[in-house]
Amino acid sequence: MPEKLSLTGNQAAAEAARLARVELFPAFPITPSYPVMTSVIRMIEDGRLEARFIRVESDHSALAAAVGGSLAGARTFSTTNSQGLAMMHEVLHYASGLRLPIVMAVVNRALSAPHNRFADQGDAIAQETTGWLQLFCESNQEVLDTVLQAFKIAEDGRVLLPAMVNYDGYILGDTPQEVDLPDPARVDGFLGSYNRAVLDVEHPASLNPPTGPGLYTEFKFQQHAAMRWALEAVEEVSAQYGRLFGRDWDGAMEGYRADDADVLLVAMGSMVAVGRRAVDGLRAAGHRVGLLKVRCFRPFPQEELVRRAREAKALAVVDRNVVYGLGGALYREVMMSLAASGVAIPVVDAIAGLGGRDVTAGDLESLAHRALELAAAGKPGGEVMWLKLNDDIVGEEALPWIGLR
Repeated sequence: MPEKLSLTGNQAAAEAARLARVELFPAFPITPSYPVMTSVIRMIEDGRLEARFIRVESDHSALAAAVGGSLAGARTFSTTNSQGLAMMHEVLHYASGLRLPIVMAVVNRALSAPHNRFADQGDAIAQETTGWLQLFCESNQEVLDTVLQAFKIAEDGRVLLPAMVNYDGYILGDTPQEVDLPDPARVDGFLGSYNRAVLDVEHPASLNPPTGPGLYTEFKFQQHAAMRWALEAVEEVSAQYGRLFGRDWDGAMEGYRADDADVLLVAMGSMVAVGRRAVDGLRAAGHRVGLLKVRCFRPFPQEELVRRAREAKALAVVDRNVVYGLGGALYREVMMSLAASGVAIPVVDAIAGLGGRDVTAGDLESLAHRALELAAAGKPGGEVMWLKLNDDIVGEEALPWIGLR
């Protein structure tokens, strides 16, 4: 029987690192991910985890150390968020370009300026083109399970790419929930050992050599192909995990009351839990509304989204991030996927929850009603709204861009 504990999201990530038997953990303390660091250090100190912690002077150095450790064949784990993740930007490209299966817990927090320490997925979205897998979690149980799955996916020989496991700061990171800890022996059987040493003093090799136009494109294509393979690996690993541990997270995308829905809410992260309540309330009122939970943002499950959208009359996307001047990143992916497949239905996007602002089930119910209105009017295309924007602060000149409030 699995052990049941009350764990924060940060503690769940640390427990997953222990169960994965990580061998190297370089990290720098930054709010709100530092409890992951302190939890892992405590495990090392009390003998529950045989690993090396590297104390560094910055997040940039933490990931540089992770790259070195992974090149030496160590199963490597780290954690960061917000400005720390932004500081890693240069090294994020090295990790993916060198095809290193590092796993990192990213405790999503708003980027400055202005300074904000609360939940916002913009830190991860800002790094979407660095070649890392990006998985988003709804609950603390999913945090633990996804960290374990991320190692399995990243270490797959078809993939060999680093992975970010994202979960909303404070909302999940510091809030306790009941979490089942799987049996360590069964985790060992699921993951197996890892020892893919690229650096070998007995057989010296050149790394990151100067590469001209004649080869650079081919290297980038290999990363692209690996990202496409990763989508298949996500599905396979999720199903395998479900068979072994009784929790199948439905791979890259999960549908909730979605099969007969006229309108589908589309969300990722902790906002999904709010979306489930909104769907239940709308169903009780007689509206056929469902939910699509995007678990895997990179690579994006385009075919699955289109398959689901073909049966709906409209989509209502909620983004805890913003691509300035356009809308949300999830909305952008949805619109691109539909356009590429010739699916012409209304899509409404809500920018919501930035910097930790509350988002209620009622807010998402209003968003779904707006999507129903557009569907009834027969207006395909996109509409971007900012939920609960304060008119007194933004000023009258911004009012044409506010949308639903």
